[in-house]
Amino acid sequence: MLVNILGSLRTLATASATICVLTFSDPHVSHASGPGYYLDSYDSTKSSPSDKQSSRNARLKACGTTSNCVSSNYLEPPNRYVSPLKIVNDREVAFKRAVRDIKAAGRNDISVADTAPQDFYIHLTVPGTAPNSLDDIEILFPPSGDIVNVRCEARVTLPTPPFCIQKNCINGSMGQRRRIADISYILGLPPSDQEQMQGAKWTPIFFNSDKVPGFYDDY
Repeated sequence: MLVNILGSLRTLATASATICVLTFSDPHVSHASGPGYYLDSYDSTKSSPSDKQSSRNARLKACGTTSNCVSSNYLEPPNRYVSPLKIVNDREVAFKRAVRDIKAAGRNDISVADTAPQDFYIHLTVPGTAPNSLDDIEILFPPSGDIVNVRCEARVTLPTPPFCIQKNCINGSMGQRRRIADISYILGLPPSDQEQMQGAKWTPIFFNSDKVPGFYDDY
């Protein structure tokens, strides 16, 4: 009887996982890890090269499920999601200014690994949390809207701390979040949800009744 029950539970769990994948997966989003982007397919029957160029719609890859990674991809779970950045200029102007500002920053810790002007894509590398490691930062200007998509993934994955005691922090890939914030500051591009989050109230959640020393000192 016990074996039959366990077998039924295993079947139910597998079916539930399959339903979740089918429900929350986007068939147009690549789930391969690592830096880089992909293009949505366009109609190859179009005869005008300019039409083909305008149809290029680059998307950043999704974060690896086991990596230290954050992304503005709307399909990411909360612990891997970060707000896209906001632009006020034309897409082409904003892209050129971003390339200029990164180079003008004169930061020895930020290297431009690749740029793809035709897709408005920038790939940077910065020092990672693990010694002598790198994180990949990707910046992509989509063809429509007033946002900039961003992604930061560590090449060396470290265990996620079981708790988060820093104010306003989210338990998951805090190092990558700080690097996105650093790039946001260099580019002068704020998070798109900055205004909405100004009135947010952050409440620390702990798994026991012990207070963290100094946590409430600023309240």
